[in-house]
Amino acid sequence: MTTIVLGEDSFIVREGVGMLLDGAGYDVVASVETCDELMEAVDQHHLDVAVTDVRMAPTETDEGARAA
Repeated sequence: MTTIVLGEDSFIVREGVGMLLDGAGYDVVASVETCDELMEAVDQHHLDVAVTDVRMAPTETDEGARAA
């Protein structure tokens, strides 16, 4: 099974994408709000894919792109 860490600062989008991925048979091992949380989750989990928003908290600039 493909394991995924999801990084998105919008709660509604994060939950919706997480539900879609779960329903499609993926294993979402972490769903986080900030770039720092995303980097921690990537370090903690053995994952296949990280799905991230480009603009994330705290500055709403390019945190997600830099994390990728």
